[in-house]
Amino acid sequence: MTFLKRLISTLILAPVVIAVLYKGGIAFQGFVVTLMAIAIYEFWNISREEVKRRWKITVFVFGVLYSLAAIYAFIDMRMQYGFVFTGLVIIGVWASDIGAYIFGKLIGGRKLCPSISPNKTWAGLLGACLFPSFILDGYLAFFATNLTPRETIAWSMGASLVIGLLGQAGDLLVSMMKRRVGLKDTGRLIPGHGGILDRIDAMMLVIISVWGLLTLKVVLWNANLLAF
Repeated sequence: MTFLKRLISTLILAPVVIAVLYKGGIAFQGFVVTLMAIAIYEFWNISREEVKRRWKITVFVFGVLYSLAAIYAFIDMRMQYGFVFTGLVIIGVWASDIGAYIFGKLIGGRKLCPSISPNKTWAGLLGACLFPSFILDGYLAFFATNLTPRETIAWSMGASLVIGLLGQAGDLLVSMMKRRVGLKDTGRLIPGHGGILDRIDAMMLVIISVWGLLTLKVVLWNANLLAF
């Protein structure tokens, strides 16, 4: 039943995200700001459960800054790099989540980090890093027609690995906060998924990190310190 709820929620939400991403402009910006405002509220929910005042403040301040960074990264990436590239990152994260779920359920095995997330396995991590390559290979073959087949495979595999590792790290980051205060979910907004933060925790770290790497490359290029 939980899987069915997750599937239905995904089938409803995914077209909405793709539509506003394609539209860009105010529609996309408003959508991102709304999501992150809810994420901030859910960080507040986590912080309220903290016993120590110092940790209450730390969690909430981190949540606000983290969410603001994600807003800027999302919007700037869409403006600077367009629908296709931003879509590649988002779809890559979705595929990574699916891969982690499938590999984790079918293979199971040794736990990845049981003290933080009891359900995560090393097999799930493998799926998170491997599965997106199959989806992104088709995505790039359709959109990036200037790439050779070998380049398409190389890019899809590289993106899959980066997205998989960063996404799982982002998931564990929020799981660590929830685990500390005994929360299973950050909210109940999305059936089968929990809160918004439960659904986009991986996406936030991936978007921020990829945007940061791209920005660093531009800075180094402009300073003539990079030649690729």
